[in-house]
Amino acid sequence: MQKALDAQEVRTADALEWARARAASLGYETLNPMQVHAIASGLLSGENVLVSAPTASGKTLLALLSIARHFESDAAKDGRKLVVYVVPLRALASEKYDEFKTAFKGFKVGISTGDYDSGSTHLLQYDLLVMTSEKLDSVLRHDKDFAGKIGLAVIDEVHLLDDDYRGATVEIVLTKLLIAESRLLCLSATVPNYKEIAKWLYARPIKSDYRPTKLEIGVCDKKSLVFEANEGEPEEIDEKFYLENLCRKAVVGSAQGLAKDAKATGQAIVFVATRPSTEAGAENVSVAIAPHLTQEQKISLDILAKKVHDALPTPTTQCARLAKCIRNGTAFHHAGIPEKQRKLIEDGFKKERTIKVIVATTTLAMGVDYPASWVIVRDLKRFGGNFSSFISALEIRQMLGRAGRPRYDKVGYGVLVCNASEKREVAEKYIYGDMEDIYSKLSSEPTLRIHCLALIASKYCNDFHSLFEFFSRTFFACHYGSTQALLEKVENVVADLERMGFVAKTKSDALVASPLGKRTSELYLDPQTACDYIKSFKTVDLNNSIGFVCNLCNSTEMRPYLSVGRAEEQKLFDDMYAASVELYPEWEYDSEALQKYKTARALNAWANEANEQQMLTDFDLAPGILNARVRIADWLCYSYSELAKIAGFEAVSRKALVYQERIKDGIKEELIPICRVRGIGRVRGRKLFEAGIRTREAYDAAPKDRIKAILGGKAMKEIEE
Repeated sequence: MQKALDAQEVRTADALEWARARAASLGYETLNPMQVHAIASGLLSGENVLVSAPTASGKTLLALLSIARHFESDAAKDGRKLVVYVVPLRALASEKYDEFKTAFKGFKVGISTGDYDSGSTHLLQYDLLVMTSEKLDSVLRHDKDFAGKIGLAVIDEVHLLDDDYRGATVEIVLTKLLIAESRLLCLSATVPNYKEIAKWLYARPIKSDYRPTKLEIGVCDKKSLVFEANEGEPEEIDEKFYLENLCRKAVVGSAQGLAKDAKATGQAIVFVATRPSTEAGAENVSVAIAPHLTQEQKISLDILAKKVHDALPTPTTQCARLAKCIRNGTAFHHAGIPEKQRKLIEDGFKKERTIKVIVATTTLAMGVDYPASWVIVRDLKRFGGNFSSFISALEIRQMLGRAGRPRYDKVGYGVLVCNASEKREVAEKYIYGDMEDIYSKLSSEPTLRIHCLALIASKYCNDFHSLFEFFSRTFFACHYGSTQALLEKVENVVADLERMGFVAKTKSDALVASPLGKRTSELYLDPQTACDYIKSFKTVDLNNSIGFVCNLCNSTEMRPYLSVGRAEEQKLFDDMYAASVELYPEWEYDSEALQKYKTARALNAWANEANEQQMLTDFDLAPGILNARVRIADWLCYSYSELAKIAGFEAVSRKALVYQERIKDGIKEELIPICRVRGIGRVRGRKLFEAGIRTREAYDAAPKDRIKAILGGKAMKEIEE
């Protein structure tokens, strides 16, 4: 027994020695207690591992060490070298890609987050791939053997199994990786049933409550602030300006601001419920922060504000509003902020530390990977369609976990804002109460419909027996101990797929996908969307752009549709009825018809060259949200074309590709030829078109000086050269 213990101690010591040396080569001075505990508990043992630890506790280094260890392992030498790092968001994928390129310079690091209609062959040239869960799911639909080539899969934020939107996809991907016997490293925030998740994954559970900075949580009822751990006297807060006072306290150490020359050394993130609240909040807080900025900070912020304002070809009022906030040391962050501006905000907050306060939506908490001195959750409730309800304790802990900058703060402060009548309930739920267990989201029939078709179309499952066997390996089966209810739903879903013409049952009871079913799965479409698209091919008016886009928006993928205010309901209904009821008669009885129609009108306006400001004014579509909508519409146009081609509607297929170019670039059809020139977008394309240069050939033949005069700058030929 003593010998075995000694051998284990030797293995642990060796692993720690290797980890410290490797961490040093990655720029980490030392391992923190959580990381030491994880390595001593078998992180590098070669088994599946689930690490459950607080936000900002240092889990990324565990991933880096595991990847480095894998590259040295026998598995990597025996044909399973590929590592995939799976994240929930595209923005996080870009961040990790940049980090891994630096950390693993001797290896081929790639990123793959878009284009759901592509195979896996080109991906195998990489050693390390950063992917979203949806992208990996898409690749596995095209190549069911791809999972067998993955030596190590790192699944970040695995607690998102509980997420309504992406939880089922994470579960399906993990189940396929389990069956393929890919080694798993799953990283999770602290959750009560982490052992249950580890049991499902056949993983070694490693739990830690360590944080590099102590977290103190307080409650503010807008009149006073009390940190429960201190058991001290409440600090009075000016009710009218409670948020400004909290942010000032976070940044300069006092709600009253002390002297005007008190330096702004702290930083805060404020989480609120809505996009308008982020903008108004950042503006209001900036008044309290601006007086405490140094002259050097003001100069840096002026430069940053100009970059943010000019980040778009045609700056909007949102750009101007954001730039004004940044000049005063604050910023707002929501889905409507384009990627270029987000990156600038990130640099100003994390690198330069001149932005002192960011006000962000709670739904983007997962994508805001910024540590701050203070985290203030102003809105603890979220509107769910019919009423508002408290956000889960797990999600709140994720937000509060960003409080405390390890390099600058000894303590991080998290503040929960509520009404006086809710103080006890808030404290019991978020401070003293337990976090919620993680549950499977696989049982909804629309979700099952998508994944059952994918399993059959990729020949992963070829009959009911293999379907049932697959679902018996899921977290749903592990959590509930029985799959009877789930399997009954699977039978119903397969019957729906047969009715849609996507799946057929052979005489030997085998399940096979039709060509349309297989293509629907490869295109990553909801089968119901594909079914509705196919029905529309016979009636779609190819010369009626609003009619075509209405067909396009009749899809689950376009949700959530644009909201419709009461003041605009009647006009929208009249317009919709005149424009599209003959094309889509069932919309007359569709409760979401007006929202679908407004969404279609917005995309149609963009395709007719409405600029970013017009889209913001007319449809409340901020540039970042507009970009996301255009990406989805681009993919749906392509999918519409592909399905039409298989169904034998060649004219529909060709026209859909025309609409794809129009929506993608935001141009009328006449601009398509000139906008195919590299570097020519909607603005330059329109200038050239109006000047009579309307094709690639005309562009190439034109003198450089004339192109310069038209575009007001360098000719694109010079840029290309």
